[in-house]
Formats: sequence, structure tokens, C-alpha cells
Amino acid sequence: MQIYEITGFDTGISRAGVNYLQPADSFQNMQNGYINRQVLQSRKGFQQWSLGYDAGAGATGHLKSRVLGIFQNILTTTNTYETLAVDKDNLYRYNETTNEFDLIPFGGSLAAVTSFNIASNEYYITGTTYPFGDGTNRFVFTSKGMTKVYFYDGTNVLDYTDGGVGNDNPDYIAFATGNIINAVRVFWFGERLNFIAPKIGTQEYPQGMLFSAIRTASGNGDNYNISGAGLLEIDTYEHIIGAAILGDKIVLNVNKSNWLIEKTKDAFNPYFSRKIPSVLGTDASFSPVVWNGEVRSMGKTGIIMTDGRQSTRVDNKIPYFTQDDIDSNTFELIYGGFDRSTSQFLWAYLSNNEDGITTSTQDKVLAYNYDFPSYSVYDMRFSVFGESTNGQNLSWDAIHNDAGAHPEWATWDETEDLWNKIGLSATVQKTLAGDDLGFIYELDRDFDDYRVEIIAPGISNASNAVITTNDHAFMVGDTVILEDVVGMLGLNGSSLNDIFTKVTATTANTISIDQNTTDFTAWTSGGYVSKPIDFYAETIPFNPFRPNGLQIQISHIEFLIDNNGANLLVDIYMDGDTSPFKQDVLLATSGGYKAREWLTISVNNTCDFMTLKMKQESASIQVRITSIRIHCKPGGFSNG
Repeated sequence: MQIYEITGFDTGISRAGVNYLQPADSFQNMQNGYINRQVLQSRKGFQQWSLGYDAGAGATGHLKSRVLGIFQNILTTTNTYETLAVDKDNLYRYNETTNEFDLIPFGGSLAAVTSFNIASNEYYITGTTYPFGDGTNRFVFTSKGMTKVYFYDGTNVLDYTDGGVGNDNPDYIAFATGNIINAVRVFWFGERLNFIAPKIGTQEYPQGMLFSAIRTASGNGDNYNISGAGLLEIDTYEHIIGAAILGDKIVLNVNKSNWLIEKTKDAFNPYFSRKIPSVLGTDASFSPVVWNGEVRSMGKTGIIMTDGRQSTRVDNKIPYFTQDDIDSNTFELIYGGFDRSTSQFLWAYLSNNEDGITTSTQDKVLAYNYDFPSYSVYDMRFSVFGESTNGQNLSWDAIHNDAGAHPEWATWDETEDLWNKIGLSATVQKTLAGDDLGFIYELDRDFDDYRVEIIAPGISNASNAVITTNDHAFMVGDTVILEDVVGMLGLNGSSLNDIFTKVTATTANTISIDQNTTDFTAWTSGGYVSKPIDFYAETIPFNPFRPNGLQIQISHIEFLIDNNGANLLVDIYMDGDTSPFKQDVLLATSGGYKAREWLTISVNNTCDFMTLKMKQESASIQVRITSIRIHCKPGGFSNG
């Protein structure tokens, strides 16, 4: 009998007789899961990062419309950071004292303005820190959906191109042919402010980059009509779709190729361009993501990577994904990001298959694991991604407070957070996301999604129960679970006995569910509604003896699972049959003192090849599979 191990700690052939298989090459389909340090696991969930539930959203409260950008602004005078978010209407700043986002008012020449009035979902915001000439803090931002370039000076939103009426930016001097109206991207690069594919006056420059002079105390960093400033146009008929800074270069992603903008030593002609050979181009302006010396972006015919020297396709494991799974009519909605904690590229997109949930914006995220090359599809309805090191520094009293804001931290054995991170949250790099409803989320915080508190009048006794909550992001068709409900106990689920129901209707503060509570005991207090994480992983067809023309005889399969109360369901398929040989085999850990537990499925069957499908749906427990050991030996001659 031979042993083949997937997701083991080693690779190669062991002298102990175990054949170790690379986990990244062992799975052909994964949803809401990823591989980390050779461990297959369901993804972590997310929590609403802004705790402001004020529907009026006056000076504070959660955002009001689709989030189009999340930024970490560098305060150059203090070398600290602040987190900014922009929706279709306004700019907001995260307030570390209240843990909410404060609305930033318009000022100066824009004092009478109340909204950006961005019409389209695909008009994302581009922004960058770029100080005034004297070093005073400033954040410059714009969008193809805006009619101006704006800046935030720490107090107000002002007009970047106004040097007269309101004197918002007295250092600004327009380009020879007119004012900057907007751009696809804006960067602080080479001590200059650089606008990619700008609109200047009435003229658009889809192959151009407008750049200021070098930033000086006299304000040349806002001067576009002086020696050292100018407009560089790449020598191509193609349009610039996206752009990203790659070290000391700018990568321009265009329709059918990539271009590189490099610095010169000539202060009056600071840049030159060159074309990078490419197999395909980019079709989504905000899909480019930079990590570890490379830029990855999305084209309708595949995912492309460039390192500044060459461009190659990097989607050999999912070569038809962008063609078959992403809605081609809304390809420009794709937004890319990177999650440092899981080493994953993330692309939010609108899928062709929406699982019965109606949405006109992104409903899925494609995740590429950089450390353990593999892809997974996540159920997340995010519009944009961003990063931040901001957060609340919590005292011990705030943490260890049964009646406080963090009851899950009341005892050491109940918290899901790492103790060496609590109280240091403001220094930890976080991956943030926004959505179409104006919420901000922090990823990798919990094991459930879209969690919301139930408030009075609670849960109605009705044929379709109506639950009153704080503002939520649930949609019709969502599967949800209720926990910690007092009074109407029959609705409560748990990690071992999950009771799921469907959302049938929603308002901003209510959720109707497919559950008849007419005869239930009345709701008394408390409770949460959350969306479980639906984990799925499918192995490639397995038969190491097939190259020799032999079948595989399988004795049994062992699974090494974290002993945290997680339940895993396993289907076993033989020879590509549509009906499983074994279906929904339950693997339930005992919750004993050991960190992990071996659980076994008896197979005792011979086939040409075998496929394993693993499933878990939970709102409270993350399944972690450290090893899958297949005990087998050669069978008879293969049938095909």
C-alpha cells in the first residue's frame, strides 16, 4: 500500500514512504478557500470597519453611496497616515476616536457644492498624496466621472485648478492648451504630479501623460506651463487603459500591449517611453495590481503580468476565466487589490452567474495566491480595495469588558483575535474594501460575512419573520444564520448545528427571512444575523498509476483537520461520474485537547481516477485541513 499526501508540510519523495504532492497543483476548483503554509482552509470573513450606523450620515455615519476609492494619505509634516474614502458624492476621513468616517465638507470656491455627482459605477477615483510647495499636507484626486481635479487640505475639499476665484490653489498654472479637467490616474512620481490619459480643456489625450515641474517651495509642482513640465504621448494608436508605479518606473497598460515610462537625467525632458512586448492587453482601468516587482492586470482574453522587461500570461490554470466567468459588458467594473496578510491578488468583478441574487455591480472576487500559486473565487460584493494602518488602539479595560463593545473578547478562550495584535491594531497593515451600498469593511477579521446586530423591536412572529437591525448589506437570496437571540431560541444556530435560512426581502434596517415564526416564543433581546462562508475545494482527478496504464485501488483516505469543532462534508467521485460514489460524508472533530485530529473515510474501491469534493458552510468556524492522505495501490489495467 502506498500513501500520497496533499497539503502536507513537505514536498518531494519522503524516505518514510509518503509521496508528497504540491497542494497548489492538487486542486482544480476552489471557492472561498485558499492555501497558506501548506494548509488548505476556508477564507476568513470580514467585518464592517466603520461602526457608524447613522442613516442620516450628517457629520458622521457610514457612507451613503457606492464607494469608489479608499486611500492611505501620507501626512508628510508628521510622517503619519490617515485613511480616506470616497463615494459617488463625498470624501470622508476615518476618525480614530469615534471609529467612524467623518464627512469632509466642500470649501473655498466650492463652498456651495454638496456632491461630486458621479453618475457611473465604473468611474473610480484616483488619488495621491502630493504636498504643497512648502510641504503642507495635501491629497489630490480626480476621476473620469468628475469635471474637476480636487484636493483635500486637511479641512476641506477644494478645487485644484482654481488659482483665482476662491484662490484655492494659488500656485496652479494651467497647461498651454487649458485646464486639467480629469484623468484616468494621478501619481506623485519623480517629484512631479503626473496625470495619466488626461482631459485638458476640451481635448482628451488617451495616449498622454501630463506632468508638472519639480515640486519646489515656490510652487512649481503645480505649474504645467514652465520648463520641466509638459505632455508626453506614447507612440501608439492604442489607448492607455490603466497605469501603476513599478519601482522607479511607470507601467502603462494599454489595449493590446504595455508601455514603460522611465526617468531621464534631463530635468527639462524628465521622461522617455518604450514599448514592452506583450501577448495581450488590459481592458479594465483599475485592474492593475503591483506586488513584488510585477504588475498584474485583467484583459478580456486573460490575465497579464509585466515586470518592466516583458509581459506574459499568468492564467494558465484558468485560461478561459476572464472570457467565460466575467460579464464582458461590465468588464470596466473590475477593481484590483492586494491582501498582504494572505499574499493574495484580489479582483472584484461581476460574474455571469449571480446565483439568483440581482446586482448591477461586482458580486465575486477572484483571488490569486502569490505564495502558493492557486486561484479561488470568493463570494464578496466589493466595489474597491484599499489599505490602511489606521485603527483603534484599545486599552485592556476596553478589551476585557463584558458589557462593552467587544463582548467576544471577554474571556481568553473565546477570542478569535491574536492577543499580540490587540491594542496594536493601529500599527497593523489592514486590507479594506468598499461596496455598492456605502459600507467599508476590513478583511481577514472573522469567519462570517455581513454580520449585523438585531435591535428592537427585534424579530416579528409572522409567516415570514421580519428582523429589525442596524443598517445592513444583505440582499434578497442571501443565506443567513442567526446567533445569540434571546427569547426566540428556535432561530439560533451554532458552529455544530448551523440553521440557515434565506433572505426574502430587505429595507435599509430590516431583513425578512423564509422562516415561519408564528408559533415561536417572542423575541426578548439580542442576536446577530450573519452570512456564512460557503467553502468548496475540488481535487484534480487522482491516479498516480495512470501513466503506466493501471487503475488505482483505494483503501481509505485520512484528513488531518484542526480540532476546533469544524464539520467537513466530503463527496467522492469515481471516473468522472455525475453521481458521487460517496456523498456528504460527515467529518466532525471531537473538540479534544489535541490541536489537530485524523478523520478517516473508508473507500475500498478500484477506479480509473478519483476526485474529492470538500464542502463546509459556517458562520463561526474556519475549517483548516493540514493533510489529506490517500492510501492506495495499483489496480488492474485501465479501461481508457
